[in-house]
Amino acid sequence: MERSLKELFGARITELRKKHGWTQQRLADIMGLKLIGISQIERGKKFTSEKNIQKFCEVFNCTPKDLFTFETKLTAEENTAIADIQNLLEKHPELIKDTVDYIRTRINNSKI
Repeated sequence: MERSLKELFGARITELRKKHGWTQQRLADIMGLKLIGISQIERGKKFTSEKNIQKFCEVFNCTPKDLFTFETKLTAEENTAIADIQNLLEKHPELIKDTVDYIRTRINNSKI
């Protein structure tokens, strides 16, 4: 299940707060917000205002881009699948056409 922008942003704020060694209360005090506000942002329940985005940038000494840079963490199975596909593309490009044809056939047959 994909996480929403609010959830991704909240996780990023949590990450930056912890990197600074601050509690939610400490960040709330620095930002001039209530603890519940920081909690809701970090849990992805509420989004924040443009003014607060600017304040987060000041507090964390970062750019807006830094606040919206999210890492995607893949499962071990996904990493293995990607490695297998990369290997296939590099070492056996002739198999790609056969694989695509097979998938098309399966899709077309399932529409019956």
